Amino acid sequence: MGLDRARSLSPRRRSRPTRHQEDFPRPKKGHTRRRLHIATVLLLIPFVSLGLWVARWAWQERPTDICSARLDPLELWEGTHPMNVARRKLYDDLGAQLDHSGLMLGKEQTQGLDARSLFRERDGRVEPALQPLQVPVRAVVLHVGEAAAARTLSATVERHLSPLAQDAGLWLQDPSKYHATLFHASAHQFPVEASSAEVATELKAVERSAVHLCPIEVVLERVIATPTGNVLACWQILGGSEPEAVRRALRGALPRAPPAEHQTVQDAAILHTTLARLLRLPTAPAAGRVLRSGAPDGAALLRSAVARISAELCGLRATLPTLWYVEEEDLLALALNGRVRKHPVQMLCQRPPPLIANVDTVQKVAANQFPFS
Repeated sequence: MGLDRARSLSPRRRSRPTRHQEDFPRPKKGHTRRRLHIATVLLLIPFVSLGLWVARWAWQERPTDICSARLDPLELWEGTHPMNVARRKLYDDLGAQLDHSGLMLGKEQTQGLDARSLFRERDGRVEPALQPLQVPVRAVVLHVGEAAAARTLSATVERHLSPLAQDAGLWLQDPSKYHATLFHASAHQFPVEASSAEVATELKAVERSAVHLCPIEVVLERVIATPTGNVLACWQILGGSEPEAVRRALRGALPRAPPAEHQTVQDAAILHTTLARLLRLPTAPAAGRVLRSGAPDGAALLRSAVARISAELCGLRATLPTLWYVEEEDLLALALNGRVRKHPVQMLCQRPPPLIANVDTVQKVAANQFPFS
């Protein structure tokens, strides 16, 4: 009896497991390891997603590297293309204005006009506020007539800018009317009246000049936004006539035109196309909040959007052979889908004739100038 009791009190004796311990057996080692792997993967998923998101936005914020890879092989900045270098500097300065000033919507947008005078809201949609002109604006513009390029520009701009715009907050230009303004024969701030006969004479003069101008081969260098919300495609020249040469020819063909200081386009080298106009302050997509005028984050949102547009589109090429001599009966009719008469003029790239056509003419001129020879 004493021996049995001693055994029952021995610490080496294993107690019989209770009922609830038998119901939950220990997991095997393989099962434990598998569960740890699953838990690790679940913990890593948010970090991987965050890393991919950061990488995506970092890529989108660096269009310079992407565009350099596309544009540098074209040798646009070599010594034989000084106007391209001048344009690049000009676009640098235009793009920097948004950084310096912030986004200042409601200020002057185009030719001394602001958004309140150019647009109005109706039924939750924006529409142009067309203003008839007593003296039509007459201008020569370069039509971006390659339909595929125009559609690509329009679709990309809409995809990236629409998320920033509230209702009635974005005006997209009609891609069929994309153009770059070259020269004004009459501007709304400096009107030059003309009869129908004088308009016909101007058109003939433009046609004569265009015979010796060449179709302009362009490549998109970048897309920028201005502090007033205008989104611009900035072009470089691959071949054909230089915009500065075209403007010089038009100045000679249209002597009654406003002087240089009253031309809408002040820089002779620039070639840009307005793609869209942001009319309201952007909405932060994540927070759904409207940003105040001049807020750094508002400018950052717009700058980020145009950076992504540039990264997609830089290097886009087009050959533009057509000038439009336009008569705008409404203010900014081309931009606002108003009343406009368009007269297409083709650049034919023919060599100009010699100043003196034949030997007989040379002899007559010599006889008149040197009668005693």
